[in-house]
Amino acid sequence: MAVADAGSFSGAAEILHCVQSNVTSRIRRLEDHFGQKVFQRSKAGAHLTEFGKRLHTRAIELLQHFEAVERDLMEAAGTGALLRLGSMETTAAVRLPSLLKHLKQLSRAPVALSTGPTADLLARVWDRKLDAALVAGPVDEDRFHAVTAFTERLVCARNPTGTAQDPLLAFRPGCSYRATAQAWLASIGRSDTEVTEMGTLEGILGCVEAGLGFAVGPESAIRGYRNADQLKLDPLPAPYDLVETFLVWRIDHQPVDSHRKLCRILSGEPVASGPPAGL
Repeated sequence: MAVADAGSFSGAAEILHCVQSNVTSRIRRLEDHFGQKVFQRSKAGAHLTEFGKRLHTRAIELLQHFEAVERDLMEAAGTGALLRLGSMETTAAVRLPSLLKHLKQLSRAPVALSTGPTADLLARVWDRKLDAALVAGPVDEDRFHAVTAFTERLVCARNPTGTAQDPLLAFRPGCSYRATAQAWLASIGRSDTEVTEMGTLEGILGCVEAGLGFAVGPESAIRGYRNADQLKLDPLPAPYDLVETFLVWRIDHQPVDSHRKLCRILSGEPVASGPPAGL
């Protein structure tokens, strides 16, 4: 799996924190066992053979089954299974601290958090690399279950001395707020607005403060910026002004106890602390 993900034996060794010779010997043992080549090696890297592709598919199924069994046993033991949670960066910065603090009071299970734009998070949930994620709507109901988490009011943040020719400062493609901003700009005849991509909300707002461009994002997140009083905030017009954030997971995914508690917190239902009922 590591070689397939990295595209090379050396890359797999880095992922696995071992020497390359260890990876090579393991793959050789695997090929000897089946009497088939798993990888075709070249200067461009390592590529799965037809047999390797079939093995890779089966390996994914085995690992998913192993993880499901491990989660079930952790739940049965009362210690709680790990919740792999994804979140948009703005949501992680503003909404998650109090939410996770509440969850921690109700569940001993650990939470592993990772951030990214909505499109990336949805792909990782679908690929089972995340159990659930907080993303901007709308949500594909044929692939995901969803619980409404928050409704965000979007605003345009500018330096008071900014001009209409300033670039849009935004996260990389896949960010729902960027998509909304560009749809709004197109509606007012500014579809040719330059976009400058940045990696963090703090960096984006710092550049807005410096007069290097404007940004579109949740009012709750922008008002939490340390120098928010130096920015001019204008609400976006309807229908671009409101965006719902959802907690989503695969329709065939069985949520663990901490996941179910998180859903109840978001829906406003009372939540009992301690291990899952019936244990």
